[in-house]
Amino acid sequence: MIWIACFVSAFILVYLLMPIFIRLMEKYKILDSSGGRKIHKGYTAHMGGVVIFVAFAVATCSCVLQMINNINILQLLAFLILLSFVVVLGVRDDMNSLSPIVKLLCETVIGFLFCYLDIRLYSFYGLFGVYELPIWLSYFITIAFIIVVCNAYNLIDGIDGQAGMQAVAVFIFLAGFLLHLIHSKEILHIESFFANVHFWLIVFIAIIGSVIGFLVFNWQPAKIFMGDTGSLFIGTLIALSIIMSINYSGVSPISVGEFQIKTKILIFPMFFFLPFADTLRVFISRVRKGRSPFSADKTHIHHFLLRTGYSHQRTTITTFTIQVIVSLISIVVAFFICDLFYILYIAAMWFAYVFILRFTIQRKIAKLKQD
Repeated sequence: MIWIACFVSAFILVYLLMPIFIRLMEKYKILDSSGGRKIHKGYTAHMGGVVIFVAFAVATCSCVLQMINNINILQLLAFLILLSFVVVLGVRDDMNSLSPIVKLLCETVIGFLFCYLDIRLYSFYGLFGVYELPIWLSYFITIAFIIVVCNAYNLIDGIDGQAGMQAVAVFIFLAGFLLHLIHSKEILHIESFFANVHFWLIVFIAIIGSVIGFLVFNWQPAKIFMGDTGSLFIGTLIALSIIMSINYSGVSPISVGEFQIKTKILIFPMFFFLPFADTLRVFISRVRKGRSPFSADKTHIHHFLLRTGYSHQRTTITTFTIQVIVSLISIVVAFFICDLFYILYIAAMWFAYVFILRFTIQRKIAKLKQD
């Protein structure tokens, strides 16, 4: 019952607060204008991530206080305060774009502080024969992962609804994993408040409710965008959630009946496959053309699909479907192949993605020219 209350409270808060926030943005003319790489027309309210965060924080706090015994209030507050710093960074970037170096430095500091809270990758759990990580390496990998995920998620936020749907795709699978873990009565044996599986499940459900509430207003034609305020916050949360899910799986691998997963940690990044794969594809394409991988252009998957005549809704549903299918295939494959072969599987999936995308887009564009 608490899970339903968590979802509903987060959804309702966004649903009630977002119209008020939109009116405030319009009143004070804090709007995102069209032009350049931006696809929308006219002026649209942005920084919707502020409302997503508020609803998420309220739903998380209320449900954690009701469900978890011996709660560490200070650590919970520290977690939410750090996320609020991420939101403030996003607001600053939305109001007046930060330079890439300043943004990177801020993300590094925030990543370090999350590591200090003990939200980090503790071990490789046998991958490449490596188990417990030295603390300096644990910090380095965790910070790097947070930065990569944040920026990949930010880049996928290009059309109405897409970033929100990708977040829902990630958190639904992560929540399903934790529900399975709770059902099997497995726990992570680490002396930390943030090792509590119920805490993370509340986090996942609260963000799903908040994002779905946001999608009501972000579906084409969007009344508001999440902006960097939302993409940095949700991207950070995705990174932290994947890291903690890896830790849980490393200690208590997924099992269904007599079948046990053979790759403990590589499956979880596949729940975020599309943003990872598309960002890598775009970066490699830019480098091959002699350009900086960080230069702006219109070569992401949503740009290609829009050129073939897809609407924002169809493009968003297509990318969401791709991510869900990849996640389901990756779960099945993880029961049959070990870490080394799973790495080859990940590489094969990326090459397949690039080939299928190029072939499909070229064929559709050629057909449009003929018509």
